[in-house]
Amino acid sequence: MSIMVRLLGPVELRGEDGPVDPGPAKRRAVLAALALHADRPVTLNRLTDLLWAGEPPASAVANIRNHVAALRRTVGDRLVSRLGAYQLVLAPHELDVTEFQQLADRGRAALAAGEATRAEPELAAALRLWRGPAGSGLPAGAGLDALLAGLEADRQRVLEDLIDARLDLGYAGELVPPLRDHLAGHPLRERAWAQLMLALYRTGDLAAALSAYRQAQSELRSQLGVDPGRELADLHAAMLDRAPRLDPWARQSVRRGRAAAVEVPRELPPDPPFLDGVDEATAAVVDGIGSGAVVVHGPAGSGTTSLVTRAGHRLAERFPDGQVFAVAGTRSSAAALAGRVLRALGVPAGEIPEQADERIGRYRSLLAARRVLVIVDGAAEDGQVRALIPGTGGSALLISSRSPLLDGVAVQVTPGLRAGGLRG
Repeated sequence: MSIMVRLLGPVELRGEDGPVDPGPAKRRAVLAALALHADRPVTLNRLTDLLWAGEPPASAVANIRNHVAALRRTVGDRLVSRLGAYQLVLAPHELDVTEFQQLADRGRAALAAGEATRAEPELAAALRLWRGPAGSGLPAGAGLDALLAGLEADRQRVLEDLIDARLDLGYAGELVPPLRDHLAGHPLRERAWAQLMLALYRTGDLAAALSAYRQAQSELRSQLGVDPGRELADLHAAMLDRAPRLDPWARQSVRRGRAAAVEVPRELPPDPPFLDGVDEATAAVVDGIGSGAVVVHGPAGSGTTSLVTRAGHRLAERFPDGQVFAVAGTRSSAAALAGRVLRALGVPAGEIPEQADERIGRYRSLLAARRVLVIVDGAAEDGQVRALIPGTGGSALLISSRSPLLDGVAVQVTPGLRAGGLRG
């Protein structure tokens, strides 16, 4: 059974049949509390502390049991009863918080190693998972607030990590507006003030950089009664001295090497010369791809392969990071197909995870950081492709099959469709 829990924004739950309304606010809070402790038992006492501020009502435990019973109707045996506790079993790719943390960890490790070209897409993908404040809409004032506040703090740190990576890559002027927006909401973050000063300095606007320092000094004094820390003060002094270490061209060689560091597959077969009857079907595929997945289905010989190939060529410009064309045999698993895509995107064979859930997680993480069109030709069943639907970002999945798989956008092909001797 496949499920998806999303907490980086309003709480969302997806089951086998698509999105499910988790129910009232307190039930969403139960789901969030269990998901934040995924794969670990959470005692009833702990849940009570997380869900109610102050003295809980006498009915607290009974209410929790009722909410758990309702959630089980969607998540089934993923919600396990333990002695005086409950445990929600989730694979890494089934919880957006875990995906965020994994992407952030990889990005930070690359940044620490001085590899900004590798860090930047990972950190950007991590931030794209956010749809608003963590757990927005949940009841406020309970212990769960502290866990959600911790996620928000992580989000701010990852944003500043991403800005560091982009500064290393030479993106200075583009960073000034988002940094100002960030500081408008978080005026005490000295690291962000330093980044704004450096971005302004590297665009040649020394006066604005020094003005930003004075503004940071004013905020810190008025709200905390302290002066800027040593790091910010040292940066200010270096700018007054026009220190060479602040030279905006010092990292440009890293930026120039960025494009070569990313594999861009172009695997589409030749564009088939259709004779007739395809414009409407092709347009339906192109229009539907924004949903993240489209299934083109029809009987053997109806031209499904030709249609997904034609649509792939029409969509190529929308997916500049590559188009992967994978053929699915009847025995191909989702994990095997994910491995095929990872190799096409340049992941060395030795770095492709052996475990299926970890491999799918790596697949989704990589697609979240890029705009890639994945075509799976000849899928036989849902289980081969459902896990391959991109979880976020600008990538998409296009499938040809004899059957109407999944529950999203579908385009049916009739046997009258033909293309220059090519058939699906």
